[in-house]
Amino acid sequence: MKQHLGLILQLAVLGALPALVVFQLCFGIPLVVMPASLLVGTAVFWMGTLLRESQH
Repeated sequence: MKQHLGLILQLAVLGALPALVVFQLCFGIPLVVMPASLLVGTAVFWMGTLLRESQH
């Protein structure tokens, strides 16, 4: 179950970050959102990796 949750988290990040870039280009959200979302996305992806590598 943890491995599935980790995979879902990783796929969500891999889908959300490019979508955020397209949204920013089309609608012009503040530029400070981009590095902040990259940091959040990196943390969530890392948590997903930890969940996928867990044994139990």
